[in-house]
Amino acid sequence: MFTGKRIAVIGAGNGGTAIAGDLTLAGHECRLFEFEEWAGNVTAVTAQGGIKVTGVARTGFAQVSLATTDIQAALEGAELIMVATQAVTHTRVARAIAPQLRDRQVVILWPGSGGTLEVRRIFDELGVKPDAILGEAATFPYCCRRLEGPGTVNIHRIDGPRNQMAALPASRTPELMAALNGVYDTVVPARSILEPALYNPNIIVHPAGALFNMGRIEHSQGEFWMYKEGITPSVKKIINGMDRERQAIMAALGYTPMTYEQVFHDLFNVSVAEFAVASSKGPFSMQDRYVTEDIPMGVTLTASLGRLLGVPTPTYDCIIHIASLVNETEYYATGRNLANLKLAGLSAAQLEEYVLTGKRPKPARISAKRQAPRKPTDAGTTKRSNASKTRSKIATKTTKGKRRK
Repeated sequence: MFTGKRIAVIGAGNGGTAIAGDLTLAGHECRLFEFEEWAGNVTAVTAQGGIKVTGVARTGFAQVSLATTDIQAALEGAELIMVATQAVTHTRVARAIAPQLRDRQVVILWPGSGGTLEVRRIFDELGVKPDAILGEAATFPYCCRRLEGPGTVNIHRIDGPRNQMAALPASRTPELMAALNGVYDTVVPARSILEPALYNPNIIVHPAGALFNMGRIEHSQGEFWMYKEGITPSVKKIINGMDRERQAIMAALGYTPMTYEQVFHDLFNVSVAEFAVASSKGPFSMQDRYVTEDIPMGVTLTASLGRLLGVPTPTYDCIIHIASLVNETEYYATGRNLANLKLAGLSAAQLEEYVLTGKRPKPARISAKRQAPRKPTDAGTTKRSNASKTRSKIATKTTKGKRRK
């Protein structure tokens, strides 16, 4: 008699393949979905009849129930819908699954980086009626890579033991946790989705490690191991600066701040130095997800929250600015900021009410100045500008005095 869960996995890259493979070996029924342009990710699974799983988790050949590009077939009868795409794809995923959702289905973003706010925005826009539960985690259940290509996955670390997770609204987090009973025991309930959203460690370490090693990455043409060689003492200072700003945001929201090191140990049960030993190669270019996903999604959301709260985020702002220059893309304007999430104008208290209860309050009136994106300012330019203004005022007074005489 089948006693497992029926699980649909959206995204058949490294993470999705790991979820489908590991949970199939655990006795669950998994269906693996991929979008048409990446159909090769699932055709390889279909051709060989399953997924070859190696590494430190369950190993063997996982005969998944289905590998498909048909979203309806993937979601039909699924109890859990696990989204394992990049965060930049959450909007597309939301639009794809919305017509197929049924009551009591549970949608989980691994990780979210605030993606539940975007998915909920799309569901509201489309008028989704089914009573589905929506949640997100701080990080992925595993560290993994498809070392031998599609249809295979190597899991080199099982993440946990305290992977923060919450539902949107948080009032449904107990239901979310109950739905994961017998699936993952490495998740713990958070106060709201703001904790897993901001405590995704990739938001800090990936942008800092990638941008401030860009010369090494480009010169080596991707022959680069960020955690092993790129997190130098100077880069750590940038990471620490981002961490202090994030802690200030959490404190301003009324949450208990956690340091980057505390979060890292909770999520991976090792120190950053120990994690580096078994880390994967990369990033390979400035078009890698370390930049093109983590900056417009997580870094931008964090900076946007800082603006709402009046908490300065100069390091986050610099990261966004530098990445925008390098990739000739306005990451703040196009990224996951409160305005794009249709949450601009809420006060901090109203935002907290929304993530806890799901009730969207009427936006408070705020000044346009607070919402305007901040850009790093050249201190020297500012001083010269102020000096010029002072000289101009002195000259004006002198001229007026001469005229009076």
